[in-house]
Amino acid sequence: MLKKVLSYIFIYIFIVGCDTTIYAPECSDCVLELNIQDLNKDLNEYYHLNWLVGNVQTFVTIEAYVGHGYRFVGWSSNTYFDGCIWEYCEPVNVVNSSSYSGEDGMAYTMLGVYESHIGDTVMVYCGYYEDNIQYLDSLGVIIDE
Repeated sequence: MLKKVLSYIFIYIFIVGCDTTIYAPECSDCVLELNIQDLNKDLNEYYHLNWLVGNVQTFVTIEAYVGHGYRFVGWSSNTYFDGCIWEYCEPVNVVNSSSYSGEDGMAYTMLGVYESHIGDTVMVYCGYYEDNIQYLDSLGVIIDE
């Protein structure tokens, strides 16, 4: 009898355990919208950043609307430059890796490219977590001469 009861408990746990998914509560105010106010988009939705001749680096601010204040926001890109100190070099991302949203729900990072990036398309990735849900977005920036 005990063996039969244990078998039923095992089967019940197995069926319920494999068929039940626990979802985090939805955040009705959570969003992630990326924008670069200072740049224009082309028909393919890519932003265009003109290289500033005579500068070592050209910068632009990228903004992310997350809908809530004081949220940690992570940033990355597919483009790097060699950051060198005392003959030691390592790849450094062209965007700052993290920021926090302010009271207005806006988070910011800087994109800084070098002359060697002219002609490249920099993909910028952004994300944050809210109630165990990950929000992700990306945008592309073409570096023009």
